[in-house]
Amino acid sequence: MIETGPNALFAGAIQLLVILLAISVHEAAHAWSALRAGDPTGADLGRITLNPVRHIDLLGSIIVPALLVFAGGPVFGWAKPTPIRVSKLRNPETDHLRVVLAGPISNLLVGGVALLALSAAIALLGSAGAETASLCLVGDIENAAQSAHFPLLYTLVQFAFLNGFLSVFNMVPVPPLDGGQVALQLLPRSWALRYSRIQPYGFMIVLALAAFNVLSIIVLPVYLVVLLVIQVSG
Repeated sequence: MIETGPNALFAGAIQLLVILLAISVHEAAHAWSALRAGDPTGADLGRITLNPVRHIDLLGSIIVPALLVFAGGPVFGWAKPTPIRVSKLRNPETDHLRVVLAGPISNLLVGGVALLALSAAIALLGSAGAETASLCLVGDIENAAQSAHFPLLYTLVQFAFLNGFLSVFNMVPVPPLDGGQVALQLLPRSWALRYSRIQPYGFMIVLALAAFNVLSIIVLPVYLVVLLVIQVSG
């Protein structure tokens, strides 16, 4: 049964907000990296911004994350891809790879900063803070909400966990995800041409992976890293 109390609604709202901010950081990083490499296409379209409105894809940014929040599964999403004109890059092959990797790296950096903030907060709050953060991580919202520090700790946990998860998730080698784009660049040309044929079905493949719980393979290491930081900090 889906929880609909005020604490569960708060948790769901924070997850959706964090996802929107995370994909905005991700796409802005693509556009900024492309601009530095000589392609102003994304910048001209206003994509170097943390305003989610510029990046939102109705299905990937709103519907899918919301359904996953209510289903209690791993929450992920995607934005409108930032357009990149490879021909405008100063060094097309190497610069394109850097532009593609800028998105996952940006999420990894945000997740790292959130982990540092979470560690500092737990160090100040002591064992009670560590216990609350652990409850937030495992999704025991009602017990975690007994702490006055629940809003802060839950938000930090979600920033760390979801940004870390999105960073790894986007490196899944399925185009049009970033990992798929990296694979297309690194594979021999004949193989890349064949592999590129799955690109129109990429997001359907990802949804299938989520439906069959394959994404738990990605969730587990990120979960363990956040849990380790919580335990060490407490």
